[in-house]
Amino acid sequence: MKKAKNSRDYRETILVVDDEPSVLVLIRAILVGEQYRVLVANEAETAIRLVEQEHWGIDLALIDVCMPNMNGIELANRLLESRPDLRILFMSGFVDDEVIRVNVLDQGLGFMPKPFHASGLLERLRTALEAPRGVPDGTPESASAGQP
Repeated sequence: MKKAKNSRDYRETILVVDDEPSVLVLIRAILVGEQYRVLVANEAETAIRLVEQEHWGIDLALIDVCMPNMNGIELANRLLESRPDLRILFMSGFVDDEVIRVNVLDQGLGFMPKPFHASGLLERLRTALEAPRGVPDGTPESASAGQP
């Protein structure tokens, strides 16, 4: 069977972590439509278990910064303990929050502000996936892209 001319064949595995079920459903649909393998977790402990299972081969974790029990920054640090080469991309609807500014934006970590369009998510995701492993999303400029 022939592939469509514009068909993508990325096949990277993305772990999406967010405590909002509707966000998980939406992001999963966008990514599956672009040929990514997608795992979802609605809380930190599930995400940790998925990353620790080697057979998943997760390439990138897309993590909401503001979650109950363990925030996304703490979760990323835990995930990187077992997988230091895991790429991380943060997202949040609370861009003005002090925690996000100090711990994500000021450090130049990859960040995707909510709400976002599918095209913006896919572009930021591709940039993060093409960055060297262990580097969340490149430079400080990339963390503020798309921000006013």
